[in-house]
Amino acid sequence: MSVWLVYALLFSLIGQTEQDGHPVPIEEVKMYTEETYCASSDCGAWVLKVTWRDKFAENNESEKVSYDIEVLHTQQMKTVHFETIHVMPNKTSYYHWRWTSPIPLQCTSHSVRLRRHNELNIGEWTPLYTHKGQDLNAATTTVYPHDQVFAVGSNITFCCIVETDKRPLSEFLIRISNRTYITKPVPFEEPSTPNIHCDVEGNPSGSTIFIGYPPDDQNLTCITRNLTSLECIWEKGRNTYLTLNRKTTYTLDGRVCEYRKCVIHELKKQVTNWTLIAKNPLGVKTLTDTADPTHRVLLRAPSKISHDAYARNVTLRWSWNEESYALFPMICQVKLNGNIYNKTFNGMGLTSAVLINLQPFATYTAQVQCGSYEHFYEWGDWSEITEFSTKEDIPEAVDVWIHYSEQTTSVLWKPLTQQQSHGIITGYEISIGKIKKDLKTQLCYNITSGNEKSDRIITVSAKNSAGPSPPSTIIIPSYPDSEVDISRINGKNGGFEMSWEEYPYSTCGYVVEWFPTYKKTQCAVAWEKIPKCDSGACNTWNRSGIFEEGVRYTVSVYACTDDSPKLLKRSEGYAIEKQPGKVVNLKGENKGRNVELSWDEVPLEQQNGFIQHYEVIILLSGSETIFDPVTTEEPKVNLKLDPGSYTFRVRACTSEGGGDYATHKMNVEKSSDQIIAATVVGCSAATLIFIIISVLCYRKRKWLKKLLYPDIPEPKLAGKWITKGFYCTQMTEGYMKCEIQEVHSLEHPAISGSLRVLDLISSNPKVVPAQHFYQNISESPADVSYCPVQKLTSIIENPSYNMTIPEPVGVAQISDLTLEMQDSYLPAPNFVQNNFVVKGSDCYKPQSASATNA
Repeated sequence: MSVWLVYALLFSLIGQTEQDGHPVPIEEVKMYTEETYCASSDCGAWVLKVTWRDKFAENNESEKVSYDIEVLHTQQMKTVHFETIHVMPNKTSYYHWRWTSPIPLQCTSHSVRLRRHNELNIGEWTPLYTHKGQDLNAATTTVYPHDQVFAVGSNITFCCIVETDKRPLSEFLIRISNRTYITKPVPFEEPSTPNIHCDVEGNPSGSTIFIGYPPDDQNLTCITRNLTSLECIWEKGRNTYLTLNRKTTYTLDGRVCEYRKCVIHELKKQVTNWTLIAKNPLGVKTLTDTADPTHRVLLRAPSKISHDAYARNVTLRWSWNEESYALFPMICQVKLNGNIYNKTFNGMGLTSAVLINLQPFATYTAQVQCGSYEHFYEWGDWSEITEFSTKEDIPEAVDVWIHYSEQTTSVLWKPLTQQQSHGIITGYEISIGKIKKDLKTQLCYNITSGNEKSDRIITVSAKNSAGPSPPSTIIIPSYPDSEVDISRINGKNGGFEMSWEEYPYSTCGYVVEWFPTYKKTQCAVAWEKIPKCDSGACNTWNRSGIFEEGVRYTVSVYACTDDSPKLLKRSEGYAIEKQPGKVVNLKGENKGRNVELSWDEVPLEQQNGFIQHYEVIILLSGSETIFDPVTTEEPKVNLKLDPGSYTFRVRACTSEGGGDYATHKMNVEKSSDQIIAATVVGCSAATLIFIIISVLCYRKRKWLKKLLYPDIPEPKLAGKWITKGFYCTQMTEGYMKCEIQEVHSLEHPAISGSLRVLDLISSNPKVVPAQHFYQNISESPADVSYCPVQKLTSIIENPSYNMTIPEPVGVAQISDLTLEMQDSYLPAPNFVQNNFVVKGSDCYKPQSASATNA
């Protein structure tokens, strides 16, 4: 504090010295701040104003004068602004200067000094004039500015005044006095309400500012609604984002107004000027308007609207709440069912209007609005909506047609729309000659033509509560309609296009008829009448979007004449084709390798389009082999296949693709000729192989005999064996049963034995006399004993060996018989004959053997 007092005293002394030596002409210097819009008394001042008087300028008014002005931060004696201004002297010799500080003036003390100079001399500086800042006496931490409003796009520098010997911890980094710190300029590009904080040793302090826009109201317009007062309206424009005590305020010619609610109760019937001032803390917007109020009439809405409705017209009535409208010339219009009615109504204080050409038996809504007739400015407000219904009227004439179907003639008519029926249709009246019939809801009727011409004339009328419609007449043709050929027609863009040659006897145009070909529904017939015209457009017909997919239609063209309709052309086709249904009755016939597949065509109702071809797929069962598809236009196909088991799949195809497959499985077998040929070839091959084998066997017969059937050696007994005698009995088929009475070996005399059974097989059997076998029985009685098997095997080695007896043998001969057998012959393991059993280990004698033999 002492420093700046020293500086002030020094400058004062210098100034006094200069004033004593060289008088300073600048006197009566005053410095103060400009008021700033703020919610509180001390929120931040930014503008510094300086005024002074120049005593030299009073005597020299023609001389151009310049002044240097310098602004300093007092404590640091730092120049923050220097400026030279040029002025022309005036009689008062009083001048003023205005400067906006980059920081609030409360942040620190500011000092100002001035000097006068001209082209020849530069004057002395005045003493310093100081505006004190809040950093001299602030008791707590304070932030400037606060609670102030700034425009979007502003760069704001904030300052923080702290206690002595303390320093802020936040973004306040620049020191401009002992206790004041400032931030760098902070930009604000969007409307907002930011909070700024200054933190000193953990004790934050802060401020709030408001960022917005100045007023932007536009288009002031003053009008009259009741012919006695004035209402001024305008558009608000851009949002200011300022509210409460910072929002925009309005005054109109000095009267305080709310937005769009400014009313002047005195109406001058002459051209008048109006001025609107819109003001907020960021600026002022002034709007003006000039007009004669009587030319700016905007009428209010009619009230208490009512109606009187008839079949084809209605009268609307209303009233006015403003008495001044009674003698005011006005023009009114009506909105009917949301559309402006094609006629306006005018009159003095108009209160009614008649609407004509309405639809009978229809519901309507109506509104009314009016304006000035003499000086039309704008339409006034719409009245409330009123709803009414017109009454019934007789129906319009029905559209009648005649149709042939399978030797049946039907008269048909189209149902009337709601606009055509003019009410609720209660039935139809049909007249055939002198016969009349009443029908309720049906739209077609089968008729039988009479012989008289009057019986061919048919009339049809529709009826409602208002009465019958005008009759519609048609004449039944006296000939069938099969006198033309049926051609094919292809669909185009989901519909059909028909053209025909002009019929010279057509008097009322043409009729195009269409119906589903295979759906025999009595009333499923549609038609369209084409009026007669002079252009070629009468000879073409194109319709789409009304036909079903996959349905075949019959389309016919008739000429309308004074007599009955004349058939000119008939075609059949599909407007939109689909994939067809499945073929039926798929079957196959096997003719050797030739297979004939056949099937029935898809039923007409399921074809869904013109069948272009059939697709046949062949699969070999048990494998993944798939043959190339076969196509045919006929419902059959001949295939040549190898024998095997096959699966056949067949489907029909239209322009939209193929339908579902029908499947058939069958086996392909060889033909009888093939079987015979295969048999002959097989037998020939077997015969050839047999001959080759026979030749080889014959040539190798000795080797085969040795390999397969070697020679069997003759039996030979080693040593000398002596038999005393045999007892033999004649058996059948050349067999003899013999009994050895005594057998012993010369080498082994002590061993005796008996072979009770021995069958001798002879290739030439003879009867052996019994006495030869009994000669030695008495001499050598039987003495049968057991013997070891190895000894018996020396006697009989092979039981199956046949002994040949060339002639009867006597006992003596046999007794002296000596048998020899090679030792190499191997006996059978077991041998059984009658009462002797020979086993591999021992020999035994059955009980009572001697008694039996005796």
